[in-house]
Amino acid sequence: MVYNLRMRGIPDAADLGYDWSVRARRYDHHLSRSTLVFPNFDEHCPPSELEVDLHDGLEFGLLLSGGQERQYGSFSRQLQPGDVWLAAMWEPHGWRITTPDTSRVVLIFRPELLGDEMFDDVSWLDLFAARPEHRPWVTTPDLRARMLATGREMREEIVQQGPRWFASLRLLLVRALFDLSRDWHPAARTESSKSALSTSLGRIMPALDLLRRRGPAAVGAQEAAVACGLSRSAFGRLFRKTMGGSFASFRLRAHLSHAAHRLLTSEMSTEAIAVEVGFADASHLHRTFVKQYGCTPGQYRAMGRSQSDPTGDT
Repeated sequence: MVYNLRMRGIPDAADLGYDWSVRARRYDHHLSRSTLVFPNFDEHCPPSELEVDLHDGLEFGLLLSGGQERQYGSFSRQLQPGDVWLAAMWEPHGWRITTPDTSRVVLIFRPELLGDEMFDDVSWLDLFAARPEHRPWVTTPDLRARMLATGREMREEIVQQGPRWFASLRLLLVRALFDLSRDWHPAARTESSKSALSTSLGRIMPALDLLRRRGPAAVGAQEAAVACGLSRSAFGRLFRKTMGGSFASFRLRAHLSHAAHRLLTSEMSTEAIAVEVGFADASHLHRTFVKQYGCTPGQYRAMGRSQSDPTGDT
């Protein structure tokens, strides 16, 4: 069973812009300023094969029961109830359910949902910007108990949708990220770059919005810097500190996301998709796709179209 924003007169999820990458179900638009979060709760999920996913929002997930494996490239982790996973924007990640009767709460959200929240000298964005193996994980029984309690509250807010449930969901997310950050510090942090300061997100948001509006069209670093009112060098430093990687790598993930979407929602050839997304040719797209997704564009298309179940995961 899946609960999400399609309930109670809220616009159909097809308008919310969530880009499932393997499921047959497809959303053709991006998360917008008026739709900052896509909340999802599903339960009684059976074991599944490994699937690949990505989306243009940040992802927070919490396992309530059962078991699940999460993969980020060569890094993988087995999850048990109370465990949390995080995914960055346009970051390919894999998942599979390993235990019958699995239940999860998942939030896909735009950075503006949390905005300038800071946990002392740690920005909440730091948790997502770190490499997957360096992100915070539940390590103590006490933290696991707190996460399970928070997850159950999230589930109730999503299902019941009572007064101000959206605000409550946001506060629960902040609390969960704060609990994760208490005993966590980014790897190799230096005194000169202790955190992605809260003001950094606001400074680079024009570049993120530019990428969303353009879709597959090329957005150069200089143009992105101008949109943010920064020099190219200052923009590059600020973007890396805030998002955990270069603008070029982030833009590449966005373009690959568009290519993945085309593979599953059109009959376009790989050659035509490569041109539309801005790759030199099909072989260039092929090499880059394999590096990021661990499979060829053809395999990805076949795998996605084999998914007949319209319910999905994030």
